[in-house]
Amino acid sequence: MPDPSPGKPAPAAAPQRFQNVDADAVCEQCGTVNDDGTLLCRVCGQNLRDQRARRLAGAQAPVIGETKVSRVRIFTGVLSVFGILLVVVAAISIRRIEAGLTEALSEEPIGAANAEDLWNGPSSAIYDELLAGLNDYPSTTSQIKDALDNPIAESSYNGRYVLIRSGALTVNRVIGEAALQRRGDRVFFVALLTKPVMQVRGSAHLEDIKEGDSEESVRRPVVRNSAGYLDDSGTEVRGFGVADPLDAGGHRIMAMDGSNGAEDTARQAEIFAYRIR
Repeated sequence: MPDPSPGKPAPAAAPQRFQNVDADAVCEQCGTVNDDGTLLCRVCGQNLRDQRARRLAGAQAPVIGETKVSRVRIFTGVLSVFGILLVVVAAISIRRIEAGLTEALSEEPIGAANAEDLWNGPSSAIYDELLAGLNDYPSTTSQIKDALDNPIAESSYNGRYVLIRSGALTVNRVIGEAALQRRGDRVFFVALLTKPVMQVRGSAHLEDIKEGDSEESVRRPVVRNSAGYLDDSGTEVRGFGVADPLDAGGHRIMAMDGSNGAEDTARQAEIFAYRIR
């Protein structure tokens, strides 16, 4: 059959589309909306089939994330259990320390120094020297603040210490200062308190104290009737006490005064001491 349109080129065949091409229609790179089944973006050339594969792979991420979250929750739960155990152990340790301190304070006084006159006895010159240092060279506010902000973990029992009651370590809660001098197993000290106003002087013996039911012992300075102060009438009041170094720095002091530590007349106090640099 003759060509109805001689001299004209044959019409181009209809373009073939990719069959079963799993590709996205919207290009993530340029935002162009392409026809369904388009393999490459008609504007920027982005491979829409690879884009779809990456998107589908990313859609599985929440499952992996859930697994990670579950692991985090399990790990957090384990940490919580350990935290509870640490609190229990700390509470038990504190009770054992307090039991040891109570036992140490309840023992009979030892040593001739317990009956020594603290103001006119053989060691009065040592106390007078420590008192003079406190009066002549008082610590500055910045030194006290530094001692409270950066506690030193030490057990030298020498030098200057700031005294503060239990609670926040702030300068406005300081109740006094103390000067210590260690000579062998004996620690001499003088404290000037402002709340209430009084001078305390005396000495402590370094002794091995058992912590509760434990067979192990720790070395602590113990005062058994070897320290005291003068009340408003000028009568000397003797006291008892023991100091326990803290892991975080400073010392916890449990003190008691009265008639030979009798519970009906004794006054108890908990004071914390921090070394001044």
